[in-house]
Amino acid sequence: MLHLLPGQIGHIAIIIAFVASLQAAIGFTIMTQKPLLKEQWRKFSTGFYYLHFLALISVIVSLFYIIYSQYYEYHYAWEHSSLELPVYYMISCFWEGQEGSFLLWIFWNSIIGLVLLHANKFWQTPVMAILCFVQLFLTSMILGVVFLDLKIG
Repeated sequence: MLHLLPGQIGHIAIIIAFVASLQAAIGFTIMTQKPLLKEQWRKFSTGFYYLHFLALISVIVSLFYIIYSQYYEYHYAWEHSSLELPVYYMISCFWEGQEGSFLLWIFWNSIIGLVLLHANKFWQTPVMAILCFVQLFLTSMILGVVFLDLKIG
């Protein structure tokens, strides 16, 4: 029963990351369309982007914990790790599967977003809108969204 907690934390965190990236994408898009409301939406969008980043870090930590603790009741740990693996190979198990690769892409995209939030104010709004939509798409691949009998992810 205790082994189920990291998976539940990771699942809740990926849902939070998905919703936060959706809200940030909407906020940054509104900022590009209505310059008069730019400052009102800046805190909203930036706050949701930071929430997305923190939730993403929670998912990554949960998956690392599952792999490192060798909780083989999780399919990802069972399929991509082994008792005989040294620690440095266990770390590489993180991105060995499709879900881990998507998490790695989301992580590096979010780092680019953090740099962009603090570096360039001129291009920040339109590029962050696109980046948040990309984050939303990648996060949906891990989440597994079902839309009218079509399963994405």
